[in-house]
Amino acid sequence: MPGIFKRLRYITRIKVKSSLFDNALTFAVLLNTITLSMVSATMSKEMDDFLEIANEWFTWIFIYEMFIKWYAVGVGKYFADTMNILDGGVVWLSIFEIVFKQLSQGSANLSAFRTIRMLRTFRVFRVARLLRALQSMQTIMAVIARSYKSFIYITVLMFLFVIIFSLLGMSLFGGSFNFVEGKPRGNYDSFNIAFVTIFQVLTMENWQSVLFDSMRSPMNPYFISIFYILWIFLGNFILLNLFLAILLDSFLEEDEESDETSEEK
Repeated sequence: MPGIFKRLRYITRIKVKSSLFDNALTFAVLLNTITLSMVSATMSKEMDDFLEIANEWFTWIFIYEMFIKWYAVGVGKYFADTMNILDGGVVWLSIFEIVFKQLSQGSANLSAFRTIRMLRTFRVFRVARLLRALQSMQTIMAVIARSYKSFIYITVLMFLFVIIFSLLGMSLFGGSFNFVEGKPRGNYDSFNIAFVTIFQVLTMENWQSVLFDSMRSPMNPYFISIFYILWIFLGNFILLNLFLAILLDSFLEEDEESDETSEEK
């Protein structure tokens, strides 16, 4: 009997590690993503019922994938793969949704049911398994993983400057955007709005409207110009470009390691 069990597990392991099994599950992930994108607030009841049935089928397919991998390679080896941790987490969220749906049948708590249905959105993360098949995407992910510590430091530095200029903007322009036609969306009357406004200027997305509104304030135009020129220079031309510099440096290191590996072979 133990020999039959080992033989069956060996056959299952070969099946799970085959390209046919992996491609079939990847195709199921793509189909599930398509069905998720078909959901809309104005769809008919027939379409809603069809998508519900499709969702249940995909849920059981992914549950089958998780448990058959557990049986084939073991729970420990299953969770040793980062991608399996992502897949397993999504599967358990789906199981939680099924259990909640069965327990709340006949209940009129529509808002809670809609909140649970939002968990289906996490299934889109399964598309990340395509990274395994694309060598270039694996290189990009390796570069990001290598340089994440530098990103953390620069992100902290950038947010520190955003906070500083938000407080400075509140001191300079607080309460100065009360125009006759109404207060604009981008202003400096509170820290929250000032933070968003400064971040908008950092990205240079429609930042001219913030500049023109600032020019209408009683503040000296020279101080206004110095404030925005200084922030754009520090925030956009230095801090944001540092992200690109770190990425380029990491890509160069990755290329050098690839060349050395090719020469050794």
